[in-house]
Amino acid sequence: MHELHNKPLPAGEVETGIPDFLRRSPQQQHPHDAAGVIADAGGVHVLHRDFETRSRVSLKKVGTHAYAAHASTEIICVAYAVNDGPIQLWLPGDPVPDVWFEAAHNPHWVVAAHSDHFETAIEQHILAPRFGFPLIPIERHRCTQAMALALGLPARLSTAANALELANRKDAAGERLMHQMSKPRRARKDEDPNEIHWFDDEERLQRLYAYCKQDVEAEREAYDDLSPLPPTEQLLWQLHCVVNERGFRVARDLAEPARRIAQAAAPEIDAELAELTGGAVTGINQIARMQAWLETQGCPVDSLDKKVIEKLLKTELPPQVQRVLELRLGGAQAAVKKIDALLARAGSDDRVRGAFKFHGAATGRWAGEGFQPQNLKRPVVEDLEAAVAAVSTGDYAHVCRLYSKPLSIVGDCSRSMIVAAPGNKLIGADFGAIESRVLAWIAGEEWKLDSYRRYDATQDPRDEPYCITACKIYRVADGTFTKESPERSVGKTCDLAFGYMGGLNAWRKFEPDKFTDAEVERFKTDWRAAHPAIREFWSRINYAALLAVHERGRVVRYKTIAFKSNGTFLQLKLPSGRKLSYPQPRIRNSKDGRSQFVVFTDNAEGQFKDCRNGAGAYGGIWTENIVSGIARDLLAEAMLRIEAAGYPIVLHVHDEIVCEVPEGFGSTEEFTRLMTRKPAWALDLPIAAKAWAGLRYCK
Repeated sequence: MHELHNKPLPAGEVETGIPDFLRRSPQQQHPHDAAGVIADAGGVHVLHRDFETRSRVSLKKVGTHAYAAHASTEIICVAYAVNDGPIQLWLPGDPVPDVWFEAAHNPHWVVAAHSDHFETAIEQHILAPRFGFPLIPIERHRCTQAMALALGLPARLSTAANALELANRKDAAGERLMHQMSKPRRARKDEDPNEIHWFDDEERLQRLYAYCKQDVEAEREAYDDLSPLPPTEQLLWQLHCVVNERGFRVARDLAEPARRIAQAAAPEIDAELAELTGGAVTGINQIARMQAWLETQGCPVDSLDKKVIEKLLKTELPPQVQRVLELRLGGAQAAVKKIDALLARAGSDDRVRGAFKFHGAATGRWAGEGFQPQNLKRPVVEDLEAAVAAVSTGDYAHVCRLYSKPLSIVGDCSRSMIVAAPGNKLIGADFGAIESRVLAWIAGEEWKLDSYRRYDATQDPRDEPYCITACKIYRVADGTFTKESPERSVGKTCDLAFGYMGGLNAWRKFEPDKFTDAEVERFKTDWRAAHPAIREFWSRINYAALLAVHERGRVVRYKTIAFKSNGTFLQLKLPSGRKLSYPQPRIRNSKDGRSQFVVFTDNAEGQFKDCRNGAGAYGGIWTENIVSGIARDLLAEAMLRIEAAGYPIVLHVHDEIVCEVPEGFGSTEEFTRLMTRKPAWALDLPIAAKAWAGLRYCK
């Protein structure tokens, strides 16, 4: 398992030295550590640690940083060990262990934990200020969760330990006890109900101490068994920790009035629903009951998604059915639900911290934690400033007078709830059509790459690549359509739906009803005919994966992609040199026996099971992973450049980076240059970005 990850990267792919922005305090570098990252072997001591805590607030609800900073949060115990030494226990009142001072000041020491961000937050907010523990610089932290995720393994220590078949596993009964002891219990009959009571009897405490020590055993074995993050990924993880600790600011003067409007709207909507349906539906989110009622009204539906409802509302419907659907459409805005999560996670300085998960997807892309910045609703209201002003009043009746769907307007304002602190501004940019560009580049679809280069140079709307794609599909001369042409949307949807071997079902996710099935099938045929290099890439990359799994140890290359399997992992090497990992790869035959495919164990949605429920991978899966991985690497390199240039990152969403800087600092022109600087491994990839600046997050 270590062989594939520990190979040195080609020259030019490793940053030299730890960037200043990742340092918490000056530290001497290890003399043999050219990458600025301490090697985890050869004389380096590792301090393994695990903490148990309790609090009046819910860790899941408020997030790690707000939890650690809350006045009611207390440390119960600390279990720790150095290297393979005995596991020891620290309790409040004990002197600070000497090893903490050694780890803090000796550059040959690192500290490790599973989900290191939790231990780090507890150290910063509790152990250091209350008990005098020294803080250890972030560049000498290691996280076994990040190491596991980089190998395609589960995030949870219990599941990862099972996948790795460790001798030490999580104590399931101890985990249940931990959850019981981490929150207040109900008062007993002879106790004051106004006081806080805990499960803290001696028997439970002793069991919890043993559970904490067992967690260190499991984490230590995982640390020894897992490959370390490559140097560039370790630097990126450190930046990830800095961004999460920095957080982004919430405009309470908008978020709190928005919540009042949502709270005022809900009972009114539910009451009208109950009256219209004769009590069959009493809440806007009672999907099954609403579908059953609609069926009794002669309007059966398989889904109540926004696009389905909008399609139904264009047809002739009985008045009561139409009104129920209107209420559902106006009252089911997912963005509204984010307000509570946003405010719950905001600290005393109104900043939300810990909003991002490192390696949240198998391709290395980030995911949201709790509050999901990635899924914020894009505003559709024409005058967003007027909508923000209306919602800021907190007056539901006032908003109703101005807008027919007040909750939809609240959703439109959700991005505007992220703001710069006084005296600062936000500045950001996102890559333009990055997946379409990367797909054309990796597959060698030269006509498409040329269209992107031409459009980037001219900005002529007739050269816009989605328009060129539409021209090919409609079999007219290039330049016939512009951004305003309705045919452009066909070109864009074709790229989104068909780029990874998708068909009718993939199209319907973007356009549920605009074209007939026969028209969509023709679009697919014409799109594929216009993209022969991409079609060939699907086939050849799938064959390369099959061959690598079949012939263990052999490096199988296709273009700039390489596969290699050692039986435990299939690894896919991207042009950047980073590797994607697929655990437990094996070959299966199709049901008819005429073809074969690769099956691997997938960590999607926190589970660890065969990919696509055993249906296995195919050319479209590999292609999507490659494109997504490359897009992630482009974003990651841009993040390191932008942070090093003095733009502190507070938010990154999909292919966008948002920073918070003092008024008068920097420019959108410089930001765009930093964003689009090409890495050495992609000099011929056309990259474009559009920057913006303002007091509110507005993209």
